[in-house]
Amino acid sequence: MFDDRDMIKTVSYIGQLLLKAVIFGILPFFFFILITSRTPVIGGIQSFTVLSGSMEPILPVGSIIFTQKFPSYRINDVIAFKRNNVIVTHRIVDIEDKNSVLYYKTKGDANNTVDSDPVSSFDILGRSFYYVPYLGRFVFFLKTIPGFLIFIILPALIYIIMEIFNIKNEMTKEIEKKLQQKMQKT
Repeated sequence: MFDDRDMIKTVSYIGQLLLKAVIFGILPFFFFILITSRTPVIGGIQSFTVLSGSMEPILPVGSIIFTQKFPSYRINDVIAFKRNNVIVTHRIVDIEDKNSVLYYKTKGDANNTVDSDPVSSFDILGRSFYYVPYLGRFVFFLKTIPGFLIFIILPALIYIIMEIFNIKNEMTKEIEKKLQQKMQKT
């Protein structure tokens, strides 16, 4: 009852569904990460990739963290801040008030000592509220030529080719339908 054409149609349909799920489900998430990694324009959210093991095991190397700026921070908050043009993500272990400016002493969970320089409240980029472990490694791979070709260009090409075949099949059906109508008239 199931011939090769039906099997091909079923596999094609499942492939199209999976491809659409990737294109319309996962790609928007990656665009969100891309936008928030550059600017806090979406709800004040910024994303960063964890580059060192200073916060392991809580934040493994390659995790993507999402931060948001808050009016105040507390001890045990995990914050992202800029130090010498590098984004650092560490935990607040103490807070000092110097001339009405708050300074936060920070420490990486895996580090033995507190960071040498306290962080001014002006240097804090935000508090971590969510993270996705290891996703940053995939994002780094996407930024390479092979990653871009495999995960962006190839799925787009497959989707375009499948749509071309769908259009061709619809055109063939229309032509056959018109031919049948012509044959019935004669």
